[in-house]
Amino acid sequence: MRAVFRTVCRSTLTATAALLGACVSSVVVDARFPAPLIEPLPVRMGILYDEELKNFVHVEALPQQSAWTIDLGDANLALLSPLFERMFAETRTVDAVPVAPALRDTLDGVIRPRLEKFEFDVPIGERDEFVEVWMQYQLTLYNPDGSVVTEWPVSGYGKAELTGRREDSVRRAAVIAMREVGAAISTKFAEQPDVSYWLRERQDEAALSADLGS
Repeated sequence: MRAVFRTVCRSTLTATAALLGACVSSVVVDARFPAPLIEPLPVRMGILYDEELKNFVHVEALPQQSAWTIDLGDANLALLSPLFERMFAETRTVDAVPVAPALRDTLDGVIRPRLEKFEFDVPIGERDEFVEVWMQYQLTLYNPDGSVVTEWPVSGYGKAELTGRREDSVRRAAVIAMREVGAAISTKFAEQPDVSYWLRERQDEAALSADLGS
């Protein structure tokens, strides 16, 4: 049976590791993710990065192995920040939803990304050659007043050959999974039915405002 601590703050890692045992395998996922070559959507989007996402650390004890800590906090921002900047005509970070009244006329919506699930497998058999990582983010799209437009789960899978240090293989598999997530978000976000309808509403509102102002 695995002992799993889903997410912990970085400041508590030492205490958590002590609970799981002295032998700990630590992975910090750090990578540069390519910005997608896409046409930005014509909306002004606020982005809400909460502390859990920015400090996400997965802690888990694998049977017959060491405990693991996998730090994805910086990688989350490295993946999502340039991605959203390319996806939308304008972006700005916000602290909460609903957004402050002074900002509501400057934004069309707010996206809040969360890393909901993270699982990984490191084989121990001599014939097993690959590390696997599964992860699922959830993007919540809000109107500036805080009402929810839609919640969209986005999954990624990564597989890396088990060569050299196991920690390096886990890191490579995690990066592959995150790249798959990024590709799905950039190509499929606007295709989600609720998002598509919301985008049409924003375009109609913009057209009406232009007509009234002419």
